[in-house]
Amino acid sequence: MKRNRKSIEFDKENGQATVELAMMIPVLAVFLMLILQVALVVRGHVLVANASRAAARELSVDKNQSRAVDIAHKNSPNSTVTISRPSQAGQYLTVSVKETVKSSLPIVGIVFPDVTVSSRSVMRVEK
Repeated sequence: MKRNRKSIEFDKENGQATVELAMMIPVLAVFLMLILQVALVVRGHVLVANASRAAARELSVDKNQSRAVDIAHKNSPNSTVTISRPSQAGQYLTVSVKETVKSSLPIVGIVFPDVTVSSRSVMRVEK
């Protein structure tokens, strides 16, 4: 059987495409893990922002600071909550929530260290 020149070149190109794909798969996997880690940090920031807003809202209508801290911890369980509430109505209170988002993905943890996200909410005291 004779093989013509075109079929030999075609076989070489098929092998090259397979090798290129095999080399790109690890790069794509790391890239996808980086995107996932960024999404986890953004999720942590949204949770912290919601926790500070909910705690500030509760504290603006009720003087019970422990209840406001509990509400913040329901939204962001591993966070640190700092409260500054004046006693008179009409003044402004401040709730700060801070949490460290751990980088839990393999390989990415070396490149992308743990990130601390924080949020501060200011509201007027109603009661």
